[in-house]
Amino acid sequence: MQYELYLDVLFLENLLVDYLLLSLLKGILKIPAGRLRRLLGAALGSIGVCGLYLLAIESTLAGRILLYVVFSTVMVRMGLGIRDLRTCGKAVALLYISSFLLGGIFEWVQSLIRLPLYPFIGFTLLSYWLLSACMEWLMGVRSRLQNVFEVEVRLGERTIRVRGLLDTGNQLRDPIFGKPVSILTEQRKLELCGSKEPLYQMIPFHSIGEQNGILPAFFADYVSLCREDGTKKRIERPLIGVTKEPLSSQKDYDMILHPDLLE
Repeated sequence: MQYELYLDVLFLENLLVDYLLLSLLKGILKIPAGRLRRLLGAALGSIGVCGLYLLAIESTLAGRILLYVVFSTVMVRMGLGIRDLRTCGKAVALLYISSFLLGGIFEWVQSLIRLPLYPFIGFTLLSYWLLSACMEWLMGVRSRLQNVFEVEVRLGERTIRVRGLLDTGNQLRDPIFGKPVSILTEQRKLELCGSKEPLYQMIPFHSIGEQNGILPAFFADYVSLCREDGTKKRIERPLIGVTKEPLSSQKDYDMILHPDLLE
């Protein structure tokens, strides 16, 4: 059985897929690569694939080395502007993973939907959108998990352990001395203080729906943050605000940490 191969169609199909894959890598690696650069990288990769088929060496060992090592590296370096070898190797590995996932989603979408005329573009764009949405969700989850710390809070003879979210948007400070303020829920504060109320000072704040709010805050003896590598950072006499509102709808954490605590 013989097949006819149209190089122009092969070029355009690979150009589209390579451009979408480079766009995915741009988001994953957070690289500021413009559209023109990504298009140029995708074009180089597509030209390389067409060259292999034109020379009829796509199935040979040399052809596979060119395709999976040389062309992919050139495409990533040109399309994303990557220079150092470590990042380039990481990008090439992510390229193959993304390509595998995109192909799997493509097959799944193709089994569910029937498109009229030439369906490749529609299936590819839909598959890309689904994969991109999944990647964005996973990266969001990963980012949130990286900012959640195991926290030990000490006051007098009592110690509690909570999960705290490092929130870069928390810019709450003591208006007199500029000391950063973290926030703890009322329930966990009761566990820390018991029936004895600490000495409060009032911290003014502004938020959506609360233009002139007042947050009671107290000084704990210390706060200890446990990092991912197991090391701990201890902050003496941290200022902790108390809120009656839940900080997380899913109860993922009971404390919001000021970003300055890690500096």
